[in-house]
Amino acid sequence: MYHDELFPFFLDFAKSNKLIFYDQRGNGKSTMEKIDNTTFTVELMIEDLEELRKEFGIDKLNIIGHSWGGLLAMYYAVKYPDNVKRLILVDAAPVNTDLLIKCYEEQISMFTPEEWDYVQKLWNSEEYQAGNPKVHNEAMRLSEGTVFSNKDVIDDYMKVAAFNETTAKNAVLINDLATQMKLNIHVQDRLSNINCPCLIINGKDDFIIEEAYRLTNELVSNSKIVLIEGAGHYPFIENKEDFFNEISNFIINTDTKP
Repeated sequence: MYHDELFPFFLDFAKSNKLIFYDQRGNGKSTMEKIDNTTFTVELMIEDLEELRKEFGIDKLNIIGHSWGGLLAMYYAVKYPDNVKRLILVDAAPVNTDLLIKCYEEQISMFTPEEWDYVQKLWNSEEYQAGNPKVHNEAMRLSEGTVFSNKDVIDDYMKVAAFNETTAKNAVLINDLATQMKLNIHVQDRLSNINCPCLIINGKDDFIIEEAYRLTNELVSNSKIVLIEGAGHYPFIENKEDFFNEISNFIINTDTKP
């Protein structure tokens, strides 16, 4: 939900494309004085993105959304279809909660029993609940480590995504509300509103199950699926060359300028 895990891996892509990164509300440096179910909602996150579009004076957005960000991109596109030029959904969360639960079950199966027991102990520990960044990072290395197909680049990810005191405390504050969002996904029935070209690009070994991205492809009319070899949930880190070639080609092939 914050940009740290994306930014350094998109720098080469930014040499030929204008990119705007932002921290979603309650995440990263987008701190909030009050976090509850009146200030931290999907609807407000949609409006945050719309306000960014207006602030930068952009007519139509090209949106790249990863994981939860991919789902948020779909929420935005169904409400503001005329404000989106392209959607690039990178290992996007599924469009209904039942499929999300299946994906989490797939992710849990990637742990050894010992790893799963240990990471749950970390999540439930007093230190974790107090926002101790060291404990958060230990838990993240275990949990996110499972979703990398290319294990050689986990350290590259950890260097940029590691929690600090601010982001760890934020993660604790929004955890229950974020969980409720994921248990109440409500975008599937409106996906026919999306009328822009849409690239669904996933790591071939991701825990986002095929049933999930196939359904998105079925419901978003002008969409295509691309699977990146040798990658799990972070194809822009695990197989950068293939990933950025695919999204660059997608942009070129959907350019409507004369």
